[in-house]
Amino acid sequence: MVGQTTSCRTGLRIFKEYADGMAPRQIATRLNREGVPSPRGGQWNASTINGNRLRRNGILNNELYAGRITYNRQRFLKDPETGKRIARLNPEREWVTREVDGLRIIDDELWQ
Repeated sequence: MVGQTTSCRTGLRIFKEYADGMAPRQIATRLNREGVPSPRGGQWNASTINGNRLRRNGILNNELYAGRITYNRQRFLKDPETGKRIARLNPEREWVTREVDGLRIIDDELWQ
């Protein structure tokens, strides 16, 4: 696709390689070997790619690649003892999902 950013091309590549049967660990190894920066600039690992299906994180579970954005999915609480933020999922009935075609980099077939 013309005008795609490097992260979009990398995301599309990850989906295609996974759909072709490559394991997340293998994909991460190849990306690291090629020097492709991870989303946070460090090394790729399988959990960055695979994530957690229930929490809907990781590249393969991120609906933004399919052009869907969900608002109000989680809230953050502050732990009074440590002062750290803690993410808590809101009930799914409170989530608001919107289709945003401008965010889509993969088609529905590849998403499935």
